Amino acid sequence: MNESGHHRVDLGPEAPGSSLDLEQMWFVIREKAWLIALFGLIGIFGGLAYIHHTPLTYYSQAVIEVDADAMKVVNYTGVEETKDPLSDEMAQTVLAVFQSRAFAQDVIEENHLLENPGFMPPEPDGKPPSMDEAIGTLIGMSHAAVRPGTRFIEVGVKHSNPVMAKEIANMLANAYMERSRKQQGATDDAAIKYLKDQANDASIQLSQSSAALQAYNKSHDSGSLDEANDTIVTDLRTKSAELSAAHSQRVKLQADDEYIQKHLNDPDALLSIPSVANHPSIVASRQAIKEDEEKIDQLKFWYREPHPKMIQARKELANEQQTLQDNLSKIPQVIHAAREAAEEMESRMQKEVDDQKAQVETLNDDHIQFDVLNRQVETNRALYDGLLTRLKEATVATGAETTRMHMFEPAQIPIEPLQARKSRTLSMALGGGLGLGLVLAMALHFMDSSLKTVDQAEDVLGLTVLASIPRQTQSKLKESGLALVKAPGSPVGEAFRSLRTSVYLAGRHKGRKVVLFTSTLAGEGKTFCSTNYATALAQQGLKTLLIDADLRSPMVATVLLAGQKLPGLGELLLKKVDVATATHETEVPNLFAMPAGDLLPNPAEVLASTGVGELIKKLAESYDRIVIDTAPVTAVSDTLLLLEHAEGVCVVAHAGKTPRKWILRGLKLIREAGATPVGVILNQVPMRMAAAYSYYPGKYGEPEVYGGGYKGDGKKGPDGIEIPHPQARF
Repeated sequence: MNESGHHRVDLGPEAPGSSLDLEQMWFVIREKAWLIALFGLIGIFGGLAYIHHTPLTYYSQAVIEVDADAMKVVNYTGVEETKDPLSDEMAQTVLAVFQSRAFAQDVIEENHLLENPGFMPPEPDGKPPSMDEAIGTLIGMSHAAVRPGTRFIEVGVKHSNPVMAKEIANMLANAYMERSRKQQGATDDAAIKYLKDQANDASIQLSQSSAALQAYNKSHDSGSLDEANDTIVTDLRTKSAELSAAHSQRVKLQADDEYIQKHLNDPDALLSIPSVANHPSIVASRQAIKEDEEKIDQLKFWYREPHPKMIQARKELANEQQTLQDNLSKIPQVIHAAREAAEEMESRMQKEVDDQKAQVETLNDDHIQFDVLNRQVETNRALYDGLLTRLKEATVATGAETTRMHMFEPAQIPIEPLQARKSRTLSMALGGGLGLGLVLAMALHFMDSSLKTVDQAEDVLGLTVLASIPRQTQSKLKESGLALVKAPGSPVGEAFRSLRTSVYLAGRHKGRKVVLFTSTLAGEGKTFCSTNYATALAQQGLKTLLIDADLRSPMVATVLLAGQKLPGLGELLLKKVDVATATHETEVPNLFAMPAGDLLPNPAEVLASTGVGELIKKLAESYDRIVIDTAPVTAVSDTLLLLEHAEGVCVVAHAGKTPRKWILRGLKLIREAGATPVGVILNQVPMRMAAAYSYYPGKYGEPEVYGGGYKGDGKKGPDGIEIPHPQARF
């Protein structure tokens, strides 16, 4: 943030701006209105020249309607069909036909266009044009396309003769329809021939397959083949079921046998096997044991143990238990024998199933061969019947001579030429010229790196624009000189009053009495601004001294002292004269001038070695305000030596001319020298832009408003200067 409270936007020293807002665009349009208008006029004249030099051309169009369904000969795979005329491919085909040299030559020859002088004028020697020239001319003037979403083909012709445009359009349309009819007939003939050849081949294949089937039937009775196949399949299913049952039984007995061999001495384990527990001898023994145990339980109710009946019952129970043990000891041999019997049964059943499968496979091979031969006969017969049907359809369709295309709308003689729309041509030319001018104006604006507006300057430089001085021509600038004296009510005079106010408000809390004016480059108007600013201070009633510190190209004496060669700052610094001799009154009351005097060979060394600071301090005691006009800051180092003695620095920039990179460099040099600019004065701003920021025309620019001079009320500020009256203008 700088001293004036602005943030500097770092766009780079050469960046012309990152965007173009509507305000800037409107500024560019107003500033370059002459350029845009010039290109608009160029566009109008170009349109008029185009209309004048372009011969009148007439356009006539014929329309062909295509019957999409009739274009197809047959609906059969393998036979060539005419493509859908509404497709994109068909559209490209139509265009290719009309652009082909062969088609154009046919039209020319059939209609004898070479002998028709209306088509093409003859050669200077009276000879008709060559065929190549005629073909190129016909292709160039013709246009054909499929109308999107319809069945219409548009055939148009451009020609300088409206009658010829109509006739040639109809010639092209008729030639295209005739060509399509011939092509369709050739396609029909080819399709019929193809169908006949295919039908003959199908007949031969049908005869061969039928003979093969008949021979097979003689060697293999197809009826007994089916019966044998059914019997064998039924037996195979039965034996497969028996094999599955034998396999399950064998697996079960094998598992029981292996388990019994592991638990021969464990009766409980043996009884847990279902095949053991369900054996008849085991079941009978266990049932007898159960009955004996129940009998003992009943006897216990009536008798005690020593009773003979109890003893007899216990003995019978022991006998049955021994019988169970004996039966269990015989079970392993029984189960093992049953296992071996089951394995033998499974092996025998497996062999029988394998034999049945072999018989089934043999019968299947015979049956498959029969089916193959039978299907070949059926397929060949269906193919032959289909080809005969389609051959009859194609023959009937060809004999009917169906119309595939017809003239939907013949070409007519055009009434107006294409150039009849002159207003449209001129409008397009004007719009194109204005658009090109606007683009060029914007391009010039982007290429221009100077600062043109107040907002742009403040955004780029980060400083307050103290005033925008309206643009004046060189003649008016020389005539006005001191604008506040010669034209106090002018916009320029009001701009310098605004500058006086801006500098006062910027330094009222710091007591700035010494203000230094500089610029980046020569010719930006710093002397013009410094002299008029000093004049504005003097008209306010402040005793003001203007010092010309540009010891290389001084201009103050020319403006304020009528160009007289009077002693000034140079002689004063060399101590050849005193202050009184170097200071001169001007025609403006309260304004004194100290010219540069004689040019010095080494101004920088003089400014660096002499007591410039003490001199300015001494002069400040005698004057209310001191204004110093210095050299451009980027040209020489003189100004940098004076910056430390000034209480305010104003930088003058030529609007629309000074490159911003030079302004930024000058500000950088000033800051590096330890000074902070008060703001920027934008000089030579276009009148329309200055009006928006600096002054208002009308009664506020009249001399009587500002010609009254300074009005004070006797109050003084901290710097000892009388404070202006509240009703006085700054």
